[in-house]
Amino acid sequence: MKLHSFLTLLAGIALTFGFSQNSSAQGYKIAVVDMQEALNNYYKTAIEVEKINGLAKEKRANLDERTADFQALTSKMAELDKIVRDTSRAEASRQESLAEMQRVGQERQTKAKEISDAQRKYQGEVLQARQAMEVALVEEIRSVLNGMATAGGYDLVHDKSFLPKANKAIVFVSANVPDLTAELVATLNKDAPAGAAPTPAAAPATGPAN
Repeated sequence: MKLHSFLTLLAGIALTFGFSQNSSAQGYKIAVVDMQEALNNYYKTAIEVEKINGLAKEKRANLDERTADFQALTSKMAELDKIVRDTSRAEASRQESLAEMQRVGQERQTKAKEISDAQRKYQGEVLQARQAMEVALVEEIRSVLNGMATAGGYDLVHDKSFLPKANKAIVFVSANVPDLTAELVATLNKDAPAGAAPTPAAAPATGPAN
């Protein structure tokens, strides 16, 4: 076979292969979604956030009671200290106040540790509750999205937000790629109680994103 004919044959194979690859790539149906926006606009998110705020308020109330006790002990120590320093008082009275001040000081120190431990526990419980809430809601949203993607015949849906638990985002989205966010939010909120769902910013997406 002549060299020219061989190169022509190779070129034909390459073009055919390239066309086949491009056709295959173009055959995939791809869309994007903003998982953070979906989470923010899901009616259940506001309900769950309110529960977390209630938990935080309850924990904070208990902490405030302990803090009030600590402040009362601090004030009592200050009063006893004045008596101890008052040289016009009898020595026996000053010594008695000194012993009481030391006892109150130990109680105050114990209370300070209790407050520190309670605060650390309270913050940990609230943080854990928030993380669990987000994980649960994202799983619900992902389940709905999976159903939409399957029904719509999509092969791949990228998250264009940076919501950690929804996986990472892409760096560029063409205007030709459909954005399913509005449709997802509308689907999530279709059974929301009256007044529970936020007003959608846009109508559900039915084609390429603008």
